[in-house]
Order: sequence, then C-alpha cells, then structure tokens
Amino acid sequence: MKNTLLFLLLFTFQNSFSQSIRKTDWTVAETIEYITKNKTYSTWEGMLLYQGSDSIVHHFIYRIMDEWAFITIKKEELTLEEINLYSKTSSSPLGYYYVDPFKKFVKIKEL
Repeated sequence: MKNTLLFLLLFTFQNSFSQSIRKTDWTVAETIEYITKNKTYSTWEGMLLYQGSDSIVHHFIYRIMDEWAFITIKKEELTLEEINLYSKTSSSPLGYYYVDPFKKFVKIKEL
C-alpha cells in the first residue's frame, strides 16, 4: 500500500513538474529546428496556427501526435503581414490562420 501511494505521488509530481517547465518562449530559428526534427510524423502537416499578437509577442500553437506546443516569438524578431489581437478568453477561436514556418511564417490557410 505504501509503495502504491509513493508511486502515485511521484507520478503526480513528475507529471506536474514536466508541464511547468515546458518551453514557450522561442526564437524563429528554434521553432524551425524543432519543426524540422518532428515533421516526419504522419500527423504533422508543416503548419503553425497563428493565435494573435499582443504588445510584445506573436502567439502560435501546433500539435504533433498528442503533444501540443505553445510558441511565443518576440515581435522584434518576426514580422507578420496580418496582425490580429491575441485573446485569452475561452470563447475566442483557437487561432486565426495557419503559417508556414519554412517560408518566413507567411499565411497559407485560414482556420
């Protein structure tokens, strides 16, 4: 019984710890490198979903297999043609449009 309880506590701690250290602040180069490593997965279509921009960063999201990544790139590092407001409300859409990170984050498809 003690071993089971200890295992559950360690599993919970490890799971919450790994979630809290997930990378969110990215550079353009880091984003492209990470996508290049993972684009062999059949579920990856090579697109990032643009979620909008605030005063400091552009927000993107993507999913490879069962892994979601939330990417923020500083506005000073990346210029986008079409800028939309980033919203944190749950009723807002997940994003505005898809971009191709291999072609300077150009808009390629509406959501």
